[in-house]
Amino acid sequence: MRIREKLIGTCTVMVGVLTVGLSGPATPAGAATGAATLYREAMATTNAWSVHYVSAGTDSKVSILSSGDAGPASGTQEVLIGSGTVSDRASLIVIGGITYMKGNAHALSDLAGLSGLQAAADAGKWVQFATDNQTYSQIVVGVRSRDVAQELALKAPYTLGVSRLLDGYRVDAIGGTQQFSGHKSIRTILYVRANGRHVPVEEDSVNAKGKPNGVEHTVFSKWGEAVRPQAPAITDTIGPVSVT
Repeated sequence: MRIREKLIGTCTVMVGVLTVGLSGPATPAGAATGAATLYREAMATTNAWSVHYVSAGTDSKVSILSSGDAGPASGTQEVLIGSGTVSDRASLIVIGGITYMKGNAHALSDLAGLSGLQAAADAGKWVQFATDNQTYSQIVVGVRSRDVAQELALKAPYTLGVSRLLDGYRVDAIGGTQQFSGHKSIRTILYVRANGRHVPVEEDSVNAKGKPNGVEHTVFSKWGEAVRPQAPAITDTIGPVSVT
């Protein structure tokens, strides 16, 4: 997913933050209004509901894979970011005010900023920190429903594409733009269900011809299913944590 900078060795990768503006003929005024309304409804539902997502992409020759179950207050996520032999692997669990993380030494150092010695000692073990701790805010982004909504957000103006079948659903295509680190604005299409609740089905970054370019591809499913992760047994605490 997006809106998250991951440090991999000397590489800085932005996992998300796209903005879309599709090429092609001008969109009629009525269609533009419809696209904006559809987009607002999709974002409102994403903020309020739970969802499962799988995201894959490549940025600056670094592969980015993530999957998870996001709820309004809690969520889980698996992350793999790698370039060559260097990779960050991490598991995240957010339960209200506490976030739990387990990762390899690279991830604990790159994402959590632990020293090499501490990262090596905590590698493969669960550590906890306060969810609202700004020092680790980049780790939490993307795990809960509102974070998912921020990561799939598009920048106006919005365009409305042709309705089609996708993943077994009739969908409408909303065009916009997003911004990756080191990139200009990238065209992006958010596909939302055309019938019933207008929830996202897929989101793809595309090239000038409207074809997926591999920078970002996310699939959404299991809308509205309960997300109730269990707290793991921790071995270390990072920063102040207050549990009431």
